[in-house]
Amino acid sequence: MFGNKKTPEEKAAAKRLSRIRVAAAAAGVTAIGDKFHQAGQQAIPIEGARVTIELGEVARKRITATRVVLIGIFALWAKKDESQLYITIEHDDGVILYPVAARKEPQARVFATLVNGESTGLTPAS
Repeated sequence: MFGNKKTPEEKAAAKRLSRIRVAAAAAGVTAIGDKFHQAGQQAIPIEGARVTIELGEVARKRITATRVVLIGIFALWAKKDESQLYITIEHDDGVILYPVAARKEPQARVFATLVNGESTGLTPAS
């Protein structure tokens, strides 16, 4: 077919990506194009990513593999700020950790639902 007509699947994918970018911005996560970005780290694709959220007081009680990957052996001594919320985005291409204000928990949960919904077979209501 000639022209730039998008298929219904391409339109749905573009709409989902747009919703994820808006929700990411509200939660304090940087999403540019079809990737998540964090300064000093490799960008990872949105498609296929999994998002987990931890509150600071819960996260402080354990040392996660993600922290060891991100900051090495120093994870044993690094303290997590209990007034923070930690958004972890995992993908086969890498891991990004975003510390955000705990008051952004509702926005972070919406963001996590949008990203994880596709891989769990759930889709948000239109």
